[in-house]
Amino acid sequence: MKILISCFIIFFFCNFSKADFKDIKKKAEIKNPEIIFLIPKKLNRCQTKLYVDPELNIVRPLLKVKAPSGYGLDDRYDYALSRFTNFSFPCSGGNIEACEHVKNTILNWAKVNAAKRTGPSDDEGRHWNDTLTVNLYIASPMLAAYSFAKQVINVSEKEDKIIKEWFKRIVKKNQHLLYGKTYDYGGARGTPKRAHNHALSSAVAHMELGILLNDNKLFRKAFKNYEAAIKYQRKDGSLPIEVRRGGRAMFYQGRAMNALAVIAIIAENQGYNIWELDFKGKNYHNLVKFFIDFTENNELVFKYAKENRSPGPAKNYKVQDLRSNSGSNWGWLYAYVSRFPDHENVKRLEKWSKNKSSLNSYQSNIVYQYLNIGKKGFGHASWTVVEPNCHFTK
Repeated sequence: MKILISCFIIFFFCNFSKADFKDIKKKAEIKNPEIIFLIPKKLNRCQTKLYVDPELNIVRPLLKVKAPSGYGLDDRYDYALSRFTNFSFPCSGGNIEACEHVKNTILNWAKVNAAKRTGPSDDEGRHWNDTLTVNLYIASPMLAAYSFAKQVINVSEKEDKIIKEWFKRIVKKNQHLLYGKTYDYGGARGTPKRAHNHALSSAVAHMELGILLNDNKLFRKAFKNYEAAIKYQRKDGSLPIEVRRGGRAMFYQGRAMNALAVIAIIAENQGYNIWELDFKGKNYHNLVKFFIDFTENNELVFKYAKENRSPGPAKNYKVQDLRSNSGSNWGWLYAYVSRFPDHENVKRLEKWSKNKSSLNSYQSNIVYQYLNIGKKGFGHASWTVVEPNCHFTK
């Protein structure tokens, strides 16, 4: 049995410059190999109990990915992830039995080379959907879960090698970082595609793999995507690629913000602060401000959302699809509030929370999340990779 690993890192959230980030982007080195997210010393915000019968919760390997060519992903893998979190969440809280099931599940998938992408490598819809399916539902959450397991249980060298080789295959096969490409049409014109939520998801998987393999080059890949998303936001804090998507404009703004938060937190766990990256007022705070501004006046997004680019089932851009119980919509707030409790964005939410009767439905949703920090965990939340109340909060 391994002793739970604890690590104390001092984070500096001041005097940060673009020069600092440039240095991180080019020279950052992994300081804590295999530690993607830490198991917290205080577990009061974490799930620690295994609530399912492992014999009835077998997460069977899915061999081949086949997402639709239109809107949507391969939902079989989403279902597999929802079952896998029954093990991965309590493992992330240090549960030994759950961690054994995490390791065994991943090993079973690795041995049969599961989640194999067989579709084309091009810009067609299925390629986009296949790669996101694997990065979002399999690679990122299983990489994080395996890191938790290795903090709790022993894994033989033979099994460790099989698992790591499989992770390397699926992350590289599903690489979709979108370097060197820029949108030349619509509301996203001039924005590099590496700022897209799909590219950010791939970047997260590469970053995690780099830490697991102690590969600095892989670890640093995510910083290029992070930088693009921050730099190419609009002055009002909207993300041009995301907010053109009809009734899911803010749905995708939130998911991209989640991916950025995951990258920043993983960087923290290696001793690097990138939260304060700023391009003349374009920073993470500004993204949060736009989201809060939207909840107060949802018409702010209409001028972008009316483009209705790939809105999926939410084609009415005047009705934004934001579920109050989805960590994939709101998880970023848990990271933000706990790091910047005195920021004017947070103070604004605090003020709203004291007069809830005057709030509209969108404001009520964000205030609910604000008041829930440190209290009640989310369920299955793919875009946050891990459970936000346990691993996003400080």
